[in-house]
Parts: sequence; structure tokens; C-alpha cells
Amino acid sequence: MHFLRALRPIFRDMLSTFLFVSLFLLTGNIFWATSFGIAFGIAQTLWKKLKDRPIGPLQWLSLVLVTVFGMTTIITHDPFYIMMKPTLLWIALGAVMLRRDWMAPYLPPIVTENLDDHLIVRAGYAWAAVMFLLAVLNLVVAFMTTPKFLSLCAALAPDSSQFIAHTITPTFWAVYALIAPAASFLALLTAQYFMFRRHVIERIHARTAAHTV
Repeated sequence: MHFLRALRPIFRDMLSTFLFVSLFLLTGNIFWATSFGIAFGIAQTLWKKLKDRPIGPLQWLSLVLVTVFGMTTIITHDPFYIMMKPTLLWIALGAVMLRRDWMAPYLPPIVTENLDDHLIVRAGYAWAAVMFLLAVLNLVVAFMTTPKFLSLCAALAPDSSQFIAHTITPTFWAVYALIAPAASFLALLTAQYFMFRRHVIERIHARTAAHTV
């Protein structure tokens, strides 16, 4: 599908996130997982360089983010920094998707020829909105794992603070980071497919009826 090519940077980053989260869940050590994430990002970039394949700006951004925030996490022993990486990447992707014409080149001709431009633009803005929403949610979930949030909970709701401390952990964030983006993209792709399909079929039927009159 042509449109999926536009989402390759997202799927590529989701693959690295999946590997990072899987290693973290298996080992329980976010610093080992972070080291692997940095090594994987560098190896992925070097492999594309050796194959003379183009490296897009978003992949460079992802590499810089995972390296800088990953090294900061390892040096400070604070997992919050590596947890921030998806937020910055979602913001960057959302900013790119605010362009009115970003989606049209990736749609098949049958869609662009039978769909009003404003519908395609709105669909593009919907993707941008999802990116910004994921950025905010990731920031919130990551902050909820920090000692500052736990101290705030202890002050405001001491009876629930122990439950929150045992539930909202880096593992909780890892599961969220694995499931939430994938579920969001699947839901939006499905909704977009059926919306486009309905409008295209209606336009083709209307054109056919006009020609037969």
C-alpha cells in the first residue's frame, strides 16, 4: 500500500521500541535495554550507510534522541530521560504531518482522483493530532514513574501512594509504549481506510450514474 511508505519511519522506530521494551521486560534492567537501544540505532544507521541507502531526517533524529537521552539515562541512572525520547519523536512527526500536502503523494490514484482535497487534508491533520496526543500521553506516563510524582501522590493521597508506587513503574511505561502507539495507528488506519473507501465508491457511483443518464 502506497500510504504505508509514508509511515515507514514510524514503523522503523516502533521496531526499535519493541526490541527495547522486550529486552527491558525480559531482563528488568532498563539500563541494559537502553544500551541495546543505542547500539541498535547506531547499527541500523551504519547498515543503511554501507548499503548506500538514503537515511531520512526522522531516522537521524531518532538516532540522535536515543543516543543523547540514552546516554543521559545511563550516566544519571534516571530512566525518565530515555522515556522522553518517544515524546520528542512524536512531536517531530506531528509537525511534519501538519503540512497540508504530506499525505497525497502516498495515496493511490484511485483515491486522489475520487476524493476531495479537503478530506485528504483533514485525514493528514488527524494523523498529526494523534502524534501530538501520543507525545503528551507519553510525557504524562513517563512523569508518573518519577519520584516527584510519587512524592506528590504521598502528600495528596497517602492511602493510595503505595499502590501507585507499585503499579506506575518503568515497566508500566514500557507496556504503555509498546501497546498505545500500535493500537492508535491501527485504529486510525482502519478508520481512514473505510472513510476513504466509502467516499471513493460514492464518487464512482455518482459519476457512473451521471454518464448513464
